[in-house]
Amino acid sequence: MFGLLQKMDRYSNKLMSEDEKIEFMQEIVDNGMVWEMHEKYRNEAKTLIGVGKVVDMTLRRVERDDTGHVLTGPCFEECCIKTAPKDAGGYNPFDTSICG
Repeated sequence: MFGLLQKMDRYSNKLMSEDEKIEFMQEIVDNGMVWEMHEKYRNEAKTLIGVGKVVDMTLRRVERDDTGHVLTGPCFEECCIKTAPKDAGGYNPFDTSICG
């Protein structure tokens, strides 16, 4: 079993199998650190979430600036909805309002 830094190194050097990559992405999504990491990790996580291979069940607080625009977390404002990632069903995987 590799530690987190070794996994990051293996991912960056493209030494992971597809299953290892999915498992690694799920691990860093589960602990929430992926959203604070380099863009390549965030983009990979979003892609895998979009195709249903990684699941993000963590609810996060959304912070807004003085104008009401989202500073952190997913944004569901009209300006951002067009560019939001979509899952296999065509929904934004970060939109918790569709959960029930």
